[in-house]
Amino acid sequence: MPGISRRMRSEEEGTVQCVVVGGSLVGLSAAIALSRLGIDVTVLERSPARAEEGGGGLGVDVALLGQVTGITDQPPVLHGVDRDTTAWHLLQGWLEAHAVRRAGVTLHRRTPATSVTPGHAESASVVTAGGRSHRADLVIGADGARSTVRGAVDPEHPSARYAGVLLWRSMVDEDALPAGVALPAAGEPSREVYAGPYRLVTYLVPGAAGETDVGRRRLNMVWYDPQQRELLRDRGLLEGETIHGSLAPGTLPDPVRERLAQFAAANWPSPWREALELALRDGKVFGTPIVHYEPMRMARGRAALAGDAAHAASPMVGGGFRQGLYDVAALTQVLMATASPAGIPAALGRYQELRLRAAARHVADSERATAAYLAHATQDPGT
Repeated sequence: MPGISRRMRSEEEGTVQCVVVGGSLVGLSAAIALSRLGIDVTVLERSPARAEEGGGGLGVDVALLGQVTGITDQPPVLHGVDRDTTAWHLLQGWLEAHAVRRAGVTLHRRTPATSVTPGHAESASVVTAGGRSHRADLVIGADGARSTVRGAVDPEHPSARYAGVLLWRSMVDEDALPAGVALPAAGEPSREVYAGPYRLVTYLVPGAAGETDVGRRRLNMVWYDPQQRELLRDRGLLEGETIHGSLAPGTLPDPVRERLAQFAAANWPSPWREALELALRDGKVFGTPIVHYEPMRMARGRAALAGDAAHAASPMVGGGFRQGLYDVAALTQVLMATASPAGIPAALGRYQELRLRAAARHVADSERATAAYLAHATQDPGT
């Protein structure tokens, strides 16, 4: 969206104030896009520092990302035969570097939001853990599947549900693989393999510093496991059907780690088998529960949801970040046509009209795909 003009001003000719809750991929994309409208954006992010590693891999629609953010240089991706891929920490760092260089964007780390008042005729506000209240003409909740902002936008429907599947995830450097293990060719596509109750999705991502040459890339693995409900309950991460967190690297119980290693050695193909053995041995596997959140609304007053905060789905149907970029594009569209802060609640109503049905359909597709996978896993429980 090149050439966006700075046009929305307050009645006193001050700059419109926006608070984006969440400094991950969708939140930073929103901050960049809204700053191009002349809006002052404050991003509140709970993590203390930019990630230097960690997170998983993902696919990136490079053209859509450039269209939504206006960034013309290439993000750190590996161009594959079937899609472009990257690692979360590489893309997050790249977006953050672009965001903080923009006039009108301020990022506060170690600043979790604890409550949100969506406002309407009056201003919205976001209160942080330190007790500070941030006044805003506009609040965007891009704070993930366990969103705080969602409770203000839809207080009767605030929580995502556990989908019944835990993802074991890891990335392993190619140069860490044992000698003699054949590396994937430059044109290696994304693949999926089923064995017993499990599904393994594999694809390549750039190295830790963005390297894309064969031998310097990383092997990204996503292992779908439908048998860890009790583990999540025992760790206090699952209460009823509500997820409270993920399993961090290095926290897998030894019996679980050993069983996964034995299964990988017996069932998964090379070089992914060897990569998983290394990751499990070195404590670099983490567990992310899949959750579903099908939205009934995406905006209230001066607050709106975007990304996983608005519509959490399984990576089984793909396109999670793409859906978040569609949200940002729609927000930009309705706000660009808004002359003053007084029109923001109505603009967010139009945003909901543009995105609610498609977002809900994406989650419904995910629920059907997950149900089909769980039915397969029940029929073939494996060992």
